[in-house]
Amino acid sequence: MNRERKIWLIIAGSVIVLFLVYYLVMAVSAVNRSVNNFNNEYFASLEQKEGDTINLCAIPGYIDMIRDKAFLSSQVKLADSDSIGLLINVRDSIIQLLIKGLPVRSVKIDEYDISPFFQRANQEAIYNMLSAPMTITGMQATFMKDPVSVKIAPKDTSQAVESVKPDTTDFEAVFFTLDTDRNIRFFFEQQEDTVGADRMARFFFDLKDRTRSASTTMRSVVRLKTPPYVPYIKIWIPKAEAKIIYRAVPREGLIVLTQ
Repeated sequence: MNRERKIWLIIAGSVIVLFLVYYLVMAVSAVNRSVNNFNNEYFASLEQKEGDTINLCAIPGYIDMIRDKAFLSSQVKLADSDSIGLLINVRDSIIQLLIKGLPVRSVKIDEYDISPFFQRANQEAIYNMLSAPMTITGMQATFMKDPVSVKIAPKDTSQAVESVKPDTTDFEAVFFTLDTDRNIRFFFEQQEDTVGADRMARFFFDLKDRTRSASTTMRSVVRLKTPPYVPYIKIWIPKAEAKIIYRAVPREGLIVLTQ
């Protein structure tokens, strides 16, 4: 390898390293900007009073009080809806399907991961946002939401008995996302892998999301702009329960969240 080629390789490597560092810095700053914008919008909406300098969030028990108040307020508003609602209680690790405020199914959360946005943003602003249900604006899943089941009428009673046997061939992977009008994205993933194909589905589900996020970030970085940031909550629950939840929640359903 001649000297000129080595120089070009060093220059190219340095440019790549600098770009990667810049990319990472911009990605991290996206979280900071999202938090700052969220806080500023909340404080701008408040009625400012002269001499009001008390930090209420520093008062012991205040955060717990506004959390409970927001949770109850959101549930009351959800109860006014005629459709099935989804309640996600991260604090108690439970998910519920509700109709008119009454739980019809409860699922224990096995594991979860919360975006740092929820810890870094002003807690009063967070619970102000969570005092009303979120509306689902988009859904994506590795399986059909409304499956089509084709059945042939039985010729006699023996075939009729066979037709009611449970379907044991349903091994489709269960991973889905719910986007909301509050710019919060929920990820639901099956906790267990029942067949080998589940691990592959998990990989491509995660890869698709990372590719989408990286593509959005890259476009902003190239334009020397701070990329957008979407706060997220990732939830792992049993496979069968995850499928029931996805198919039960309406496409523009409501979500009550507390964390």
